Amino acid sequence: MDDGFIHKIEGGVWSPVFTLPRNEKKVFSRLTQQGIPAYLPLKRHVNVQSVAGNGKSYSYKRVLHVPMFTNYLFVNVTPEVLSELNWDRSVVRVLKTDERQESTLIEELKVIRELESFSEDEEIDVTFGLKKGKRVVFTEGLFRGWSGVILSVEPTGMVYINITSVAASVEVKYPAAWCLVSDDPASADHVETVR
Repeated sequence: MDDGFIHKIEGGVWSPVFTLPRNEKKVFSRLTQQGIPAYLPLKRHVNVQSVAGNGKSYSYKRVLHVPMFTNYLFVNVTPEVLSELNWDRSVVRVLKTDERQESTLIEELKVIRELESFSEDEEIDVTFGLKKGKRVVFTEGLFRGWSGVILSVEPTGMVYINITSVAASVEVKYPAAWCLVSDDPASADHVETVR
């Protein structure tokens, strides 16, 4: 893909699209076959598989291109495309982007494109700012408004979080995309349930 592909397109807005796990390439392929502008950042990953048999052991190396951001791709969304995405079983939701956010997103996608090229030669690791010990606030789901401390981050895009804002300590597995890092220690005591 050339960098000129990522630009403002009249009638549409570039938006992140959240997919089911391991469905990013399928959704991207479907959209591009229909001529819908979409971008799926990929990174190079070397998969090493060890095999043992007949008293010998050896390894196979296989180079893969995996999504840089698990469960995400970027699509130029028009009302017609939005309708189609809402009917797609592989799409969880389309994150709304306004005109101001779109210009920032376009600039970030250009930087991501450069990182994608860099990953062909060098190993890169993408994290969402979610690291063990960080305090987060849930922005979506059943626990929206609650906070907790990250115990571990999985490569699948899920995090284990210790919720301490209730009288007991509870561990919850939660999507990383629904967590916002909080620097405010007061948010630790803020409990709000929205149903």
